[in-house]
Amino acid sequence: MDFQGDVFAYWGRNIIEDYNGALLQNISLAPTVFEETSQLPALSKHGYGPPATVGILGAGVGGLYTALILDSLDIKYEILEASDRTGGRLHTYDFPNGGEYDYCDVGAMRFPLPKKDAQGHYKMGIMRRLGELINYSKLNNIDAIESAPPSTTVNRRPFTWGSCRAPLNSLLIDYHMTSKRQGHFLYFNNQRYRVSQTSHPPDFHAQELGVDPQYIAAGAENIVKDVISPFAKDLIKDLEQNVDSGWKNLREHDAYSLRSFMSFKYTPTISLQIPRTSLSTNTINWCELLNSSTGSFEAALTEWVVDSLAFNGVESQTFGQVEWKCFKGGSQILINYMETYLTGNGTESLIQFNKKVTSISQSGDLAMNVSVRGECSPRTYSHVISTIPLPGLRLIELGGAGLNVMQKNALRKLQYDTSVKVAMRFRSAWWTELFDIIGGQSSTDLPIRSIIYPSHGAESSTPSTVLLASYCWENDAERLGALINTGQIEYEEQLKELVLRNLAEVHNVDYSFLLDQYVDMHAWNWGDNPLTAGAFASFGPGDFCDLYTALTVPNANKRLHFAGEAISTRHAWIVGALDSAWRAVYEYLLASGQQEKIQRFFDLWGQNVEWTCQSKHGKHDPTDPNTILRVHMGCAYAGELAGQLKF
Repeated sequence: MDFQGDVFAYWGRNIIEDYNGALLQNISLAPTVFEETSQLPALSKHGYGPPATVGILGAGVGGLYTALILDSLDIKYEILEASDRTGGRLHTYDFPNGGEYDYCDVGAMRFPLPKKDAQGHYKMGIMRRLGELINYSKLNNIDAIESAPPSTTVNRRPFTWGSCRAPLNSLLIDYHMTSKRQGHFLYFNNQRYRVSQTSHPPDFHAQELGVDPQYIAAGAENIVKDVISPFAKDLIKDLEQNVDSGWKNLREHDAYSLRSFMSFKYTPTISLQIPRTSLSTNTINWCELLNSSTGSFEAALTEWVVDSLAFNGVESQTFGQVEWKCFKGGSQILINYMETYLTGNGTESLIQFNKKVTSISQSGDLAMNVSVRGECSPRTYSHVISTIPLPGLRLIELGGAGLNVMQKNALRKLQYDTSVKVAMRFRSAWWTELFDIIGGQSSTDLPIRSIIYPSHGAESSTPSTVLLASYCWENDAERLGALINTGQIEYEEQLKELVLRNLAEVHNVDYSFLLDQYVDMHAWNWGDNPLTAGAFASFGPGDFCDLYTALTVPNANKRLHFAGEAISTRHAWIVGALDSAWRAVYEYLLASGQQEKIQRFFDLWGQNVEWTCQSKHGKHDPTDPNTILRVHMGCAYAGELAGQLKF
């Protein structure tokens, strides 16, 4: 089967097929009965309420992408957004009175897009759907965009109308994952090192941490890579050689966290020249310190493996050729263009702001009711597509929404990381002037953990003077986040001083120098945001194989559909939100019996081999191909009828 280099689709397809096979084995129905019940239930195409209107919950990139698809299929929709702006976790902050490049993305900020072919089309790869959205004709047709300015009746981040006078795809600029010029800093256990091609970093007092010299000689980064790469390479080998041994091996280890695997199952390769036994706790802690955030090794081993593929962390001749990009003006530029197009014909009311959903419930078999705070009666939709982050969805009353037991459990259990960013504006780009650093990041064990140097505008006449002085997640974010959004000046001052002193220590400059350079600060904690209650999904052991499958089918009356980056295999990436929105729309078209629109949907928005390749399960029907998603929905329905899936 040709997965066209998309390892994430291959991983996700196999998870669903495995689940469907196990479910069918447990259904104690006669085969002839199964052939009938494995088909989708017959639903009224429109239900009742506003004719055929789909309610979209959330105006982040997933919600807006859903709207773009429905718009192209001439399907009526309405978006309810709880905040006063579009974008969700795509949010760019412009510093007051700053220059052209004095902004910071507090959410998504960098995109590993696949390379383009000679015709300018994106090649196959994990992020291809995002690249195709950026190239979408409706977002690059300047005449159409200019004809209808966006609504300015709501109080959300203003954007210069002139910024939409260029094709969206012309605003992509290079993002430097490593410094374009001189090296960055590593600062751990009071040892400072400037990265160089002619020297090697110190051991950062690893022996004092209880790490044996032979492990220090091997290197923490090499050890972590040795743990993860064999799994990732085997997945790639599966695609290249049309085998499935890599998938089976990774599936067998989905119950392990990275830490538990390193503690009990890992066998180092001979080339590392370390004992071929699992690692001590001290060695694992040292690896975590130098490679990631505190507590991140508690995530699923599988999460680490697939994430390494997204970051192009595995060498392969046929996989992972990417170009790192960002948007000139910040990531919210993408959102601005999407909103501008969707509201471009005087239809601003299609996106309704400050509409906080308090309850979602079934209205019999024919509709869904959505209650909004401050409104006397619920809104009724034929179908609802929720793009609300799962922690936020968990805070909404869902008692009458028709969720089965596993769906309820998934909403409770699936894990999100928190994330903190502290951006500071200075009088000058001192990191470039003093150290010739452009792009890339420095790392430390100090509270700020990671420092991200701007790629945008760095070599222009007006370089950015905004430094992402701290970017941390997991336990590190929880601790630093305690000083953010307290409403008390003393804690804001404490945060400012802490970050400046950490910056001074990492870069070996005087605190007084940075204090004099300091102009302003903007701190953001996704963990205490009531609409997200977290930054991005990071599954724990077993979550992919046990819980991911529950939210990729609709509710009891087949009219509530779930989307969002967590309900994809591409966690923490915009493309995860896009792929899940695509799947939710396909699910809606199947559930509502709109077969006549499915081919048009495929023609306009492409297919996703994770969901559209042929399943080995289910009854073959030439008029209704047994794609993975159709069979997955049919198997879930059969499971309901057989009492395997309970409500």
